[in-house]
Amino acid sequence: MTSPDPQHLLSAALRAQAGGSPGMGPAPQAPVPTPPRPKRLPVVGVLVFAVVLGLVTGVLMAGVTVAVRYF
Repeated sequence: MTSPDPQHLLSAALRAQAGGSPGMGPAPQAPVPTPPRPKRLPVVGVLVFAVVLGLVTGVLMAGVTVAVRYF
């Protein structure tokens, strides 16, 4: 009986490890459900509120400035 060639033994072991055994694969897992999409931020509402607030503040400050200067 002759001993197997170490190079062939190593290559056979690496091929077996890379290919795996037919019945020894990982168990199939259930598909992961996709997480629900987060609620969108109210960007348009915030911008409209900021513009309206800026206009109201500007009108009030203009009125105060005119009142202080002329009355």
